[in-house]
Amino acid sequence: MTVSVANKMIQNRAGLTDLGRLALAFIDGGSEWLDWAISNAGPRYDFPDESALVEQVQQGLHATRLALLPNLKLMVSPVKLMTLGVDSLRTLADAESGDTSATVSAQVKRILADHNLLTQDDFAAGASFLAGLGVSGAPVFQFMGFDEQLAVQELLYRKESQGTANPELQKEAAAFAVDQARTVQEFADYYQFYLIYVNRLGSLTATPDDRKKRAGGALDTILPQLFGFLECPQVGPLAAPAEVARAVSDWQKRGRPIGFARLSDGALQIVRDTAFRDETGDAVRVLVAGYLAGAQALLSATPPQRGIMGQDGASCLFPVFGKGNQAEIQMGAAGVISLRCFRPDPPATAAAAATTAAA
Repeated sequence: MTVSVANKMIQNRAGLTDLGRLALAFIDGGSEWLDWAISNAGPRYDFPDESALVEQVQQGLHATRLALLPNLKLMVSPVKLMTLGVDSLRTLADAESGDTSATVSAQVKRILADHNLLTQDDFAAGASFLAGLGVSGAPVFQFMGFDEQLAVQELLYRKESQGTANPELQKEAAAFAVDQARTVQEFADYYQFYLIYVNRLGSLTATPDDRKKRAGGALDTILPQLFGFLECPQVGPLAAPAEVARAVSDWQKRGRPIGFARLSDGALQIVRDTAFRDETGDAVRVLVAGYLAGAQALLSATPPQRGIMGQDGASCLFPVFGKGNQAEIQMGAAGVISLRCFRPDPPATAAAAATTAAA
């Protein structure tokens, strides 16, 4: 026998857990590969766990992290599928096999929603969104892989993109973002930046040119202050929460802050999560430094413990809470750990807490 998982020899498919066996079956040729590897007299295949097995089989057979479930119109990592649980995987398997009953269809819809799994139809909504903004033909959108489509589609669920903006302002924001962005992810950042900033200033009655000028000036003020905060720690693939926490701690012990994934994301965080309006000079430097210092203090006191794996089976979001503050750190698909947001305890909440404590 030539296949082992966690030092246990696998003699047939039944040697895997139900979860591992179901996830492997979603990989085209996955179960057949296992049969071949077990009977093959050639090299050994040793995996530390079943997640590593399905991840490496998927990559080895198809050179991509994402398995295709054509009937569900879903592309998803088999590693992510393993986080759904046995019952959910059985339901998805029934639907993928052709069960279109109302009960199964309703269960599938709930599973996809509960685990933030996006289908072809969801991504089509993102494409329609760009078309409605009048920017779908912009050069920045010429190469749209999974990560790029995800960045656009996520805008549909952000309040900055919808309820707070009228259609014309949304088009302004899109035009501004197209001018500034060099990647689709940057477009999403700058689009939100524009909407948040002009709404905060209450400048909706100003002219579009005035709004664009003010937003551009704010961006020019903030971006240079972020150059020193773009370095981040990195871990290997499928890193456990403890590994992420250790990487964060080791990085901070060297006196280095957990920085931003990209410059545009840092600018978005500053305008979204601080009281920035039109500060310049020392005032904006103090504001940025305070934001980063608060985030680092929270991450030092409260290590990340539990992550939410992305659809790609490689990225992961770690919420962190402590003393009324909250933050999120993101582990990207390449293992880079960056700050996603930091939201301090609002002054009113902090004052109420202080009054309660004094009483």
